Amino acid sequence: MPQLDTIDKKILTILSRDCRTPYREIAKSLGMSATTIKSRVDDLVEAGIIIGFIVEFSHAMINSEVMLVWLTTDNKEDQERFAQEIAKTRGIRQIVPFYGGDYLIFLEYCNSHELAKISMAIKSNVHVSATEMHTLIGPLGQKTTLSNLQLRVLKELLVDARMEISDIARRSGLTVRIVRRTLRELKESESIRFSLLLRPNVGNRVTFLLKLRWNPKQADKDEIVELLVKDYADEFWTITPSASDSFLIGIAIVDNLNQMDAMTSKIRSIPSVTYAEAFIYRPPYNFTSLERLALEEAVQEAGL
Repeated sequence: MPQLDTIDKKILTILSRDCRTPYREIAKSLGMSATTIKSRVDDLVEAGIIIGFIVEFSHAMINSEVMLVWLTTDNKEDQERFAQEIAKTRGIRQIVPFYGGDYLIFLEYCNSHELAKISMAIKSNVHVSATEMHTLIGPLGQKTTLSNLQLRVLKELLVDARMEISDIARRSGLTVRIVRRTLRELKESESIRFSLLLRPNVGNRVTFLLKLRWNPKQADKDEIVELLVKDYADEFWTITPSASDSFLIGIAIVDNLNQMDAMTSKIRSIPSVTYAEAFIYRPPYNFTSLERLALEEAVQEAGL
């Protein structure tokens, strides 16, 4: 089991932005060898931290938005059955359970009708006692029309988003030169996301989620994020603010529970912070995104 360190964090951050980034390019940016980077990535895959390399449409391609739902239950539910029941509604991307009966749900929707349907499915569940919903800020990408040639390449990447160019060419019947050019066009168009499916709470370190609120009269979003990144650059993996409220969540990894408590306590002492609480992860439930489903449908409709 690899001990996730700062180098692993940087590798995962790069691959989360573009999982097709060559090892030699990552190595150059980190001052390491490509062989070392590949070995580390292989270890992360073997340990189950990297679950998969994924390709999907950008949000702009289907006009989707992402929302976070924080919900509390009566603690009487069977966790897996509860997650599967919630996920029957189209648009649920991930359900993260925590110790203590709280859940974090990431959902996607393309219009108000879809959002209302998902919201009703969640709130009407007999075990749900409270919900809190936030639209999240994130990169939207661009909306473009894909050619049949681009879809032929994407069809192969649906199997493995990091597939070698030579393998894509062989499977698709295209030349290596055409595949390389097509991939470059897809990346430049910002219509496609090449990313990772991660499970950071693997191993003997403590992965926790920080739920934080602040007083908007004392600080704005950028100031809060900058402060957290400055003081805890090594601990935080992601910091995701709400688009409409003085609220954010951050995923952090520390060595032990004492370090988690000390970190949370220090953040609570920040004058502008009105609430900060740590929640320890259980293994998440992942489901197919709307963007992935739409890409699969586009490939199928093209008859490829």
